[in-house]
Amino acid sequence: MRKVAANYICLPGKPLVKNGYVVLKEGMPVEVVDTGGVVTEIAGLEFYGGMLVADYICGKEECFAAGEPLADVLGRLYGEGGRVCGIAIIEGADLRRLEWKAGARVRKL
Repeated sequence: MRKVAANYICLPGKPLVKNGYVVLKEGMPVEVVDTGGVVTEIAGLEFYGGMLVADYICGKEECFAAGEPLADVLGRLYGEGGRVCGIAIIEGADLRRLEWKAGARVRKL
């Protein structure tokens, strides 16, 4: 089992979590853990700066516009459906405002 933490987690069908982590089994997310906003040291926990999202968001950066709320775009993309086969990270977004920023990117983990 792999544990991956980030500043935010936004996966389909799950609430937005700040400073939580995702438990992966064979690359698939099986659990989202809400730490109450405080990530502590856990053996084997990997931390990434950004927002963890479903892997099928990779390659869809053209759907995001600078200044657009991440929740709006992710809601649309998740609403279109897709099979979650793993997770990806949005890096370079404005995490204080939870908005897409020019130069941000999505990469599969």
